[in-house]
Amino acid sequence: MPIGTGQRVLIVDDSPVMRQMLYKLFHSQGFEVVGQARDGEEALALFEELQPELTTLDIVMPKLRGTEVLERLLGKYPAAKIIMASSVSDARTVMHCLKVGAKQYIIKPYDEEKVMSAVRKALDLG
Repeated sequence: MPIGTGQRVLIVDDSPVMRQMLYKLFHSQGFEVVGQARDGEEALALFEELQPELTTLDIVMPKLRGTEVLERLLGKYPAAKIIMASSVSDARTVMHCLKVGAKQYIIKPYDEEKVMSAVRKALDLG
């Protein structure tokens, strides 16, 4: 049963393959993917314009790192629900993101069940 009915998502990742994978997963779960960004600057502009209920945010990207985007977004929108995504499972980076206010942290390559579990927790869907 889809969990995302009516929830709007912004996907931020410099990899088209990863964006497409998340798009398909979110779409299959009833989410509306309202935007996709390839870099940190595009992420900030799209978030500002779209105000999504949920954002997935890659860490290693051109122009602005995901950690910097996270800090800027939460500085301006403290209630933003952001899930960090990375192939880097560096404990310091993970702890920093969670301390700053990321709701969850998912590791690439994506495991659909783990992604949806993180989404449920981030959106308080149980």
